[in-house]
Amino acid sequence: MSRTCRVLVFLTVLICCPHLLAASTVYEVSKGKQKLYLAGTIHLLRSQDFPPPAEFDAAYQQSQKVYFETDIQKAKTPEFGQRFAQTMMLPNNSTLKDILSQKNWAALQAYAEKNQYPLSQTMMFNAAMASILITLHESKKLNVGEGVDVFYDKAARSDNKAVGELESLDDVLIYMKKFAQEDSNKVIQSILKDVVSMPSDLEEMIASWKAGDLDALDKTFNEKMRKETPNVYQSLIVDRNQKWLPQIEAMLKTPETEMILVGGLHLSGKDSLLVQLKKSGYKVKPYQIEK
Repeated sequence: MSRTCRVLVFLTVLICCPHLLAASTVYEVSKGKQKLYLAGTIHLLRSQDFPPPAEFDAAYQQSQKVYFETDIQKAKTPEFGQRFAQTMMLPNNSTLKDILSQKNWAALQAYAEKNQYPLSQTMMFNAAMASILITLHESKKLNVGEGVDVFYDKAARSDNKAVGELESLDDVLIYMKKFAQEDSNKVIQSILKDVVSMPSDLEEMIASWKAGDLDALDKTFNEKMRKETPNVYQSLIVDRNQKWLPQIEAMLKTPETEMILVGGLHLSGKDSLLVQLKKSGYKVKPYQIEK
């Protein structure tokens, strides 16, 4: 699924809260006696990055239902993998060589040769898919695997907790189609830059995430996405936040306590879920474990 460097990073500092520095990226959202937990995750982590900050488990233990961006188990099936691949293929038997500039095609070839990336087997996919595959290829070198979402999906199913999702797999495909509309040359240029700094970026990103420092995450990672690939920001962040918000508000009217885990990039920035919830009159605060 959406695993580009831009999908792993976070967004801008909340304009309603000039400085956000918490113990984690878990937030308590409430109105009156009703509350839920909204947790910012990283989709890909290393084994040494577990367990997540203690606030995650504390919120999980207090929740009766756990929500994720989409159904993680269904997303892992071969059937969905095939649908995803078909969605991301270039039309009319085209290849990346046909749609990229000579300079960017040559740069992609050079990357593939140097890093043993199977370009000949993947060149029928669009640039968005290429960026995803390259990110996954580089992630393996860093021993990066499943992240916080999968960790708690497994826990919830093992504990027989109710599990839900904010969007369907059909929604995922729609958003990925929008991602694919970004200029192909810009996408390839960006991912080839990203892979150079990926090891250091990963270290800094995880450290900031564990500290709950959204300011640092935004300053270090997100400005480039808004500048270089604005359509990605709109389709993968803004549009999805707007669709999720009514669902989250509905959860705040139920007697149960929910925990919602979404990529951390959805929890910061002027378009973030936290900002939108505050504007709607909900109390939003970093979750702190009672001592």
